[in-house]
Order: sequence, then C-alpha cells, then structure tokens
Amino acid sequence: MQFQYEIQPDHLVRVLRAVGHALVTPAQLLGSIGESLLRVNDERHAQGLAPDGTRWAELSPLTQQTKRRPQMLYENGDLLRFQYQVQGDSVAIGTTDWKAIFHHNGTRPYVIRPKTAKALRFAGIMRKQVRHPGLPARPLVGFPDSDRRLTEDVVEDHLMAVLNASR
Repeated sequence: MQFQYEIQPDHLVRVLRAVGHALVTPAQLLGSIGESLLRVNDERHAQGLAPDGTRWAELSPLTQQTKRRPQMLYENGDLLRFQYQVQGDSVAIGTTDWKAIFHHNGTRPYVIRPKTAKALRFAGIMRKQVRHPGLPARPLVGFPDSDRRLTEDVVEDHLMAVLNASR
C-alpha cells in the first residue's frame, strides 16, 4: 500500500502568511476573547456568582429593605457595567466604577459620617454617624479554568477560520 500527497508550495505559503498575519495582528482575536469573557462575566453577575462559581454573600436585611431593585450590586447599574479593552497584544476586562474594588475585595468595618448634612438617613433612621459592619467580598472578575478553556476555544476557532479562509 502506498500513499502519495502532493504539496503545492504557493498554497502552503499563502496559509503560513495568513496564520503569521493573524498572530502578528491579534486585535481581532483579542476582541473575540474580550467579547466572550464579557458575556460569561455578565452571566455570572446576573446569577450573583463569583468567578469560581460560588454564590456572593447575601445582602443584609436592612440593605434589602432599602433597595429599589432586587438584584445584588445593580442599584444604579454602573458597578457591573463591565467592558473589555484590547491594547497591543493583551486584552483586559473590568469596570471603571471605583467602588467595584470594595465589593470585589470586601472591607473592614468603618464609620460613616455626613459630609454636607447634620445627620445621615437610611431606612427611615436618622443618625449623626453609623458604624458600618463592612462589606463581604463579592468577587467580580477573575480567570477560572472555565474562562481559560473558553479562551482556548476562541483561539482555536479563530485560527481555524484563518486557515479555512486561506484555502
């Protein structure tokens, strides 16, 4: 039994150039990765899950009383408005809301004092100061194994599309 395969050099050169171009100019690939990671992070946030799949700590009963919306961390809609950014050969995902770090890492107990009024008002209670018990950590972003596998799949799909387009 004999097997013969003929390679056409011009086709091989075309394929190698296409793959080389895809690797040298990764913006489209990184954009696809960013979109995919943004989607899975949004899904986790909507379910109240940390990147590792664990549930976020429940809201305190007092906080639940005062919320206008039932979803955790969605009161004004800014905290979980995540985006991705492609820069050179990297992609970053996150939020520009400065309060996110406190929710992501949690905080120690702290005292809240009024800045412009004489007293604070919360849940119908008036106080000159409030001893806040601190925020439990509710991790917002990470890179668990499931995200790594998703990224690998996106890279594979992208390279297959490049190979198929260069036929």
